Amino acid sequence: MSYHVDPEIGEKVEANIELCLSKKSKPFYFAVSDRAIYIPRVKLIAKSDPYYFERVPLSQVIHVAVRRLPPYALWLLAGLMIVGGLLTTFWMMEPVLRKEPGDHRISGWPIAVFVGGILLPFAARGRFGLDIEYGGGKYRWRPPLVVDKASKQEIADTFQTIIAACEKGGTRVIDERNK
Repeated sequence: MSYHVDPEIGEKVEANIELCLSKKSKPFYFAVSDRAIYIPRVKLIAKSDPYYFERVPLSQVIHVAVRRLPPYALWLLAGLMIVGGLLTTFWMMEPVLRKEPGDHRISGWPIAVFVGGILLPFAARGRFGLDIEYGGGKYRWRPPLVVDKASKQEIADTFQTIIAACEKGGTRVIDERNK
């Protein structure tokens, strides 16, 4: 991926962010200068490198917001995982508990789904996303769902860097993390 900032003459880049939390998660690129915000985009049709920054002048930016993400869909998924994990564990173990003869296949997946359903609400708690509204549209970034403290801190530091750079440029900032 080749996200490269090409500042104009006299333009100073305040923040150039590259956040890669793991090998499996998609990296996040973002940049802020004293004159513009650089939003990561992907070209639909490209011969070589489809990744580029869309330059949005600060005069067109209406606001930059760090908003709390609603956890309701993840809570619903957690409930389904708990119920599904319990039911499949019961169905898997029923022949063994009845002491029926034969070869019974026992898997750890149903129990793992059950435990994942229990842990999912804790991972979903306190998630925030980045919303940018500007004259040409909207941009939203939802960070990946992470469990470890180090990754959560990296995401929080990324939000803080973006907010500080945008405030320095005079952009209206809405930060819901302190509420």
